Amino acid sequence: MVCEIARGLAETQLDEIQRLERETGLTVVAFACRTLDPAREERLQAIQAELGPLLSVPPASPDDGQLSRIRELEEGLGLSLVAVSAA
Repeated sequence: MVCEIARGLAETQLDEIQRLERETGLTVVAFACRTLDPAREERLQAIQAELGPLLSVPPASPDDGQLSRIRELEEGLGLSLVAVSAA
């Protein structure tokens, strides 16, 4: 499976993600994921390794209520949403 930052979101999708951020006080990154056949996934991993170090951001620690809202919106949008620490 490969995931990338979701691009080309509809305005309504973006509005819903921003509303979630306001309601929960979390910063959320949206990812679009898809499955690749194993050979393509191996090639992609090799290419990524050549690109150098990955940028990383620590995950946030949402409480149960926040996590429930994230999961609900994930299902509605068909995206993977990750809460991250913005600081």
